[in-house]
Parts: sequence; C-alpha cells; structure tokens
Amino acid sequence: MKDDRRVVVFLICLAIATVFWFLNALNKEYTVDLSFPVKYTNLPKNKILANSPPDHFTLKVKSFGFTILRHKLSMAFSPLVFNVNDFTGKKMEASENSKFRIGTRQFINRISGQVSNELQIIEIQPDSLYFEFDRIIQRKVKVKPNITYTLKQQYFLSGDIATDPDSVVVSGAESTIDTIQSVLTKQQHYKDLDKNIQRNVLLETYKKIDIEPKRVILKIPLEEYTEKNLLVPIQITDVPDDMTIKLFPDKAKVSFLVGLSHFSEIKEADFNLTVPYSDVVAKKEILNVTLKIKPLNILSISVSPENVEYLIEKKSDD
Repeated sequence: MKDDRRVVVFLICLAIATVFWFLNALNKEYTVDLSFPVKYTNLPKNKILANSPPDHFTLKVKSFGFTILRHKLSMAFSPLVFNVNDFTGKKMEASENSKFRIGTRQFINRISGQVSNELQIIEIQPDSLYFEFDRIIQRKVKVKPNITYTLKQQYFLSGDIATDPDSVVVSGAESTIDTIQSVLTKQQHYKDLDKNIQRNVLLETYKKIDIEPKRVILKIPLEEYTEKNLLVPIQITDVPDDMTIKLFPDKAKVSFLVGLSHFSEIKEADFNLTVPYSDVVAKKEILNVTLKIKPLNILSISVSPENVEYLIEKKSDD
C-alpha cells in the first residue's frame, strides 16, 4: 500500500512539473513556419488570370509560444486576402503586359495586419508571385447533345436530335476559347421512347469559361412507323428502238416502313425499279432488279422479287 501511494505521489509531482515546464516553454519566443491559405481578389478588370498562383503562403513568424499555439489552432479559418490591384497600385490593369512578377517581401506589413500584431513576420514564401493574364474574348460555338436512348418498337427518329438554341456564346481566356469546338449538354439517358422529347437541360461547365445561356431545350423528334406495300413497275433502260423486251413479272412489290404522317403521301411514282439492258446483251438468263430512286423518309426497304426473267421481241418493219 505504501508503494502504491508513493507511485501516485510521484505521478502527481511529475504531472505538476510537466505543466510548469510546458507553461514556462510557452512563455519563451520561438521562430516557426505557419501555412496560411490565400485568396486573390480585385484582379485587373480587363484581363483574366491564365495561370494558378500558389493557394498557400508559408510565413516565418516570431512570437511567444502561447500566441503561436493559439494561431495554429485557428489559422485554418483565417485565409489571407491578397488584393492584387490594391497591392500593385493598379499597375497590372494599366499595363499592356501579360506577365508580371511581384516580390512578396514588400507586402509583409500589409499581411501582418491581416494575421496578428502579436506575430512578427520575418519572411514570406514564396518570395515571388507570378501572374500571367490573357485577353478575354467571346465566340459562338455549337451545342452538341450528349445523350443515349432506346426506342419502343415501331418508333424511329423523324429528324435530327437538336437543341434550341443550337449555339451558345462562350467567353474566357483567348488561349482557352480558341480550343473549344462545341459545348456538350449534361449527360442524358432516355429509355423506351414513344413520344417527342422537349426538355430543358443544363450544359456542361468548363473551368474558367463562362457560357451563355447555361441551359438549352433538347429536342428528340419521334414518329410511329408502319409497314406499307406498293406494286411498282420495273423498267429496262437503253433498249434499242427495233427491239421490245417483256419482263416476267413486270412489277415488283416494294415493302417499307413509313411514318404515319407520311403514309398517304408515298406513291408508286416515288420509286424507280430498273433492270439493265447490258445484262440482256450479256445473255444472262435472269435480270437483277435495282432500286434506283426512293423517298427519303422511309426505312427497311425490301423488293420482291429481286430477279426477273425476260423475253426479247423484234419489231417488224412496216
């Protein structure tokens, strides 16, 4: 029991001695490095920053231990504000140059006012700041829909997928804007579509680039298609005047899918089926039917039969 009491007394004395040593240490002056976040404000109005200056300053400071400890605990909430035009007397804004170097030591007093009068700033790192500016320009570029989709059976696109407006104005650094060919919409996915889409969608954002407008109307035009069949005459081209060629059969069935809005518009005259007379000259037994002309707004075309037979007749002299 006596040994236990001695251990407890020893530990208490050790703790008290440690506290006094720590308090004594905090009363001494120290030189340490403290890292502060930095925020750049008031940049030249007629220029845009093309590079990335450091986002932290390392300050070599001298102060008492208590003060340093207090600032170490709170400095994450105290970013330094580097007022570019104010610190440089608006020299950057008035100059035609695009690159500037600024020594940070000349701003020690101003930065000390933001940190604390209790901390003596001895040195700032980096010792120089480099600013590179670019000319601000605007350019009109196309909007590119960024979508994936599936359609319900018998539904097809009835036109191009587009946006309204189809172009936007991008502005920013000339060196960046010159590389932009188009602006994407935010990724969109549509499943089993069976009606037209008109949706207000956001455009992708790009670092250091302003886009106007920031939204467009995405348009996906759809139409239900149905099958239609027509009997179309088969023609043979370049037949000599003294010869008649009869085809068996002389018509073929053309089957295709067409949008309901165009169903009644499509006629036999919109198609041209031919067989070549050169195959007759070559004495081929059957002739291949070729679809030469067809309407633009139809899909899945088939011709039956694909081959025909023929009979040659000479015209008699009167």
